[in-house]
Amino acid sequence: MDNLIYIVSIDHNQSKTKCSSYADYCINTWKYWCSKNNVDLIVEKVGDPKFGKAMWNKTNIVEIGKKYKKIGIVDTDTMIRWDAPNIFEMYENEFCGVVDTSDYRWILNSILVYNKFFPNVKLNIDNYINSGVMFFTSDHLFLFDKLQKFYFENKNELDNWDKGGGKDQTLINYHLTENSVKQKILDPCWNLISIHRKDMFKHNWQLNNDPTPYFIKYAYIWHFTGFPVEHRESIMKDTWNIIKERYK
Repeated sequence: MDNLIYIVSIDHNQSKTKCSSYADYCINTWKYWCSKNNVDLIVEKVGDPKFGKAMWNKTNIVEIGKKYKKIGIVDTDTMIRWDAPNIFEMYENEFCGVVDTSDYRWILNSILVYNKFFPNVKLNIDNYINSGVMFFTSDHLFLFDKLQKFYFENKNELDNWDKGGGKDQTLINYHLTENSVKQKILDPCWNLISIHRKDMFKHNWQLNNDPTPYFIKYAYIWHFTGFPVEHRESIMKDTWNIIKERYK
């Protein structure tokens, strides 16, 4: 197969909420979609001991992705709709993602605190993507090689980071800009974040015969983030119970 979806699903011993508690809901949807679209699926469940935090296992795509033409990395808190088009047919040689508009205060703060590593790089917030859903080609593997080397050069500081601003997302955006990577901004339906803030857990009450929530009707990839992480398992479980008959 030419294309790959890569998911890092690793429990971290310092996390109160384990991704294994909700990972099956994610993987069930991606497994169906990948089979339907002739795409390989690799789910990494065992962390590489060289990394201090689970998310840095994403950078191992440097080796894993070499035999593929196009690659997607998606987080374990995502689910893909059963009838989503084949995203790999929708871009050429661009690095693809959805602009993160969930919390500009958080994003601007993250850009500020991580700017110490990139003092000469200015991020354009209009191209600042959410790293939970990324699609690219094998030509972009160099970027993850640079990101991995950056991590090891700053491992102690990054593993003990206490300045806020998340972990890998802003660093990925800095590397994209620093290396002048051509990007393609995808429609938000390919990574629907802050579902609760958009009021999309609700449905059109005027259509009494169709209680389908807005997020299921109008987006292809649902990203269950932005609310307390301890709610994630129950929300993803409820979503799966609504849609599971579609994945047969």
